[in-house]
Amino acid sequence: MPRIVAVVLANDPGSGFAGSKYLSDVGGITLIDRTLADASVWPVDEVVVVLGPDAEDIASTLESWDATFVIDPEWKEGSAASLRVGLDVVMRGPATDFVLIALADQPGVPASDVFALLEAAEDVVAVVPKYRYRRGFPIVLARELWEHLLGSEGDADLLGLLESHPAGVAEIWFDHLETPRIQRPEDITGR
Repeated sequence: MPRIVAVVLANDPGSGFAGSKYLSDVGGITLIDRTLADASVWPVDEVVVVLGPDAEDIASTLESWDATFVIDPEWKEGSAASLRVGLDVVMRGPATDFVLIALADQPGVPASDVFALLEAAEDVVAVVPKYRYRRGFPIVLARELWEHLLGSEGDADLLGLLESHPAGVAEIWFDHLETPRIQRPEDITGR
């Protein structure tokens, strides 16, 4: 049975938030807690959370979660920095076959979607969800891609990279829209 680690990236500061985006109230709990509640039921062996902006403040609230929390001191350099940190942690741990790259500002990703993505991960280098007509997150990456991504810089456009190198990339179609991200305070309305 393959070993799978979810790498949850909390590296986007968002815009217009009074404080930390990830400590914003979303339906009575913080954004980061809501995403970690989702991750706690995903069919993965471990969860690694890479914290960027306001890392110390966020980390001080997360003691109750069964996850590994790491701080990316270079998060301002772009999303590639946080991806490198997460992959480095996974590579230093127990032998792992796949990582599930998820976004901490995308609460509500159902376990059934994650299960479908992971089920398609055999004999491919990546699995990308396609929500109706648009690719999105989370993304499953096989080990052979990790070293290439460890050398990336700036903003890592994983979707663009996988689209430009389609060999070995499986696409799983979902007949629903992608779970919306929270990038501005107004994105929280109604959640």
